[in-house]
Amino acid sequence: MDSVICAEIPDKEADPQLYDVVTKTMMHGPCGHLNPRQVCVKEGRCTKRYPKNFVDETQHGHDGCPIYRRRPTTSGGHEATISVRGNQVTVDNSWVVPYCPLLSSIFKAHINMEYCHSVKSIKYVLKYINKGSDYAAFGVNDADHFDEVQNYQLGR
Repeated sequence: MDSVICAEIPDKEADPQLYDVVTKTMMHGPCGHLNPRQVCVKEGRCTKRYPKNFVDETQHGHDGCPIYRRRPTTSGGHEATISVRGNQVTVDNSWVVPYCPLLSSIFKAHINMEYCHSVKSIKYVLKYINKGSDYAAFGVNDADHFDEVQNYQLGR
């Protein structure tokens, strides 16, 4: 699974392109004491539970959410220096949002990837698929023509 979903900073020498994408788009925060004004900080703690704990191997969590491999720098993990509000901060694997190395390399964008293996996580995904999204419509009409029924249907 670690080759498909990863939560570590890649080696800068082995894959500099992926390293740039991950350090620019896949780092959470940092928040907490490093950046207390971050949106996710409530009562001094990150609501997304970052920084995550270090783990040598990916594990299945007791709540249905996987615990991704995040090695410390002493066990083969990497660090990166990023800019936070004008300050340079050194971050490690505990701040990385899970991503797919292939998709991140192709699209060079933030693409959060999670492994779903429980009913709870599948219900979560389906809730957002069926939730729908915001809708915007525009058009050019005559000033004299106003179709109230069509506007109502578009707004539904």
